[in-house]
Amino acid sequence: MSTSKYVPKTVAYVIPYILISTFQYQIAQDGLSYSSPFLLMALRYSIASLVLFGAVRSFRPIINKDTILLSLLTSASTGFWILGLEYVSPSESAVLSYTMPLIAIPMSYLILAEKTSRKEWAGATIGFIGVIVYSLVVSESQTLSVLGATLTLLNAFFWAMYTIYYRKLRNQEATETVATHLLFGGLLFLLITPIGFRVDATPIFWFDVAYLSILSAAASFLLWNALARLNRIGKTSTLIYSTPLAVTAVQYIETSILPPIASLIGICLMIFGIYVSRL
Repeated sequence: MSTSKYVPKTVAYVIPYILISTFQYQIAQDGLSYSSPFLLMALRYSIASLVLFGAVRSFRPIINKDTILLSLLTSASTGFWILGLEYVSPSESAVLSYTMPLIAIPMSYLILAEKTSRKEWAGATIGFIGVIVYSLVVSESQTLSVLGATLTLLNAFFWAMYTIYYRKLRNQEATETVATHLLFGGLLFLLITPIGFRVDATPIFWFDVAYLSILSAAASFLLWNALARLNRIGKTSTLIYSTPLAVTAVQYIETSILPPIASLIGICLMIFGIYVSRL
């Protein structure tokens, strides 16, 4: 059956997802200036879970083996992401995170037995080359922390894994599934909150928490879940190469510093990869 009927839905989901993702890196890094990472994520997950359970007007966590594993995967991804943001810039974090497609595609075959077309592989590969080009430029400028890069790449691995589990659990009710893994994740982060605990509860801090929980968690996870249900992993994962472009554009607007030509070439390759994978 043709998947063309899913295109309008895909566009409707991916545009707000990219817009939310574009600003979450800067806002999360700003939140880290007021709070320890695990406290910030405990608040993010807990509030987002309450928002989603409130949206369905019930509190019925879905408790089964796969949903609990999904919770562990999402929490690991988020934990490595927020720790990495303490060492790398928002644009570096975005670009390194988006190595995810080349991890997700082979893992989706191993876990879901989901085949990937040549065009999807080609698109993901072109996009990944773009990531490599961009990363080499960043490394030459000596701003990329090895520790930060490692943590962020671990985030990409676990992001790929929970995306696969979103698709595996596509027959479960979507909102309750996302609310459940956020609830369990919030509890996990709460348990490790004492590690490096600090907080400066200013109005700006609460703005950051509100954005990260309501938009960057509740809405963003729900949108990504919907995308994973609609499309094969190969198509879904390559869509997100458009976010590093938006993040870098925002950073340019804020700093007025134009990225190097090679960096722009890398980003253009990511966009071309999306085009090829959607042919």
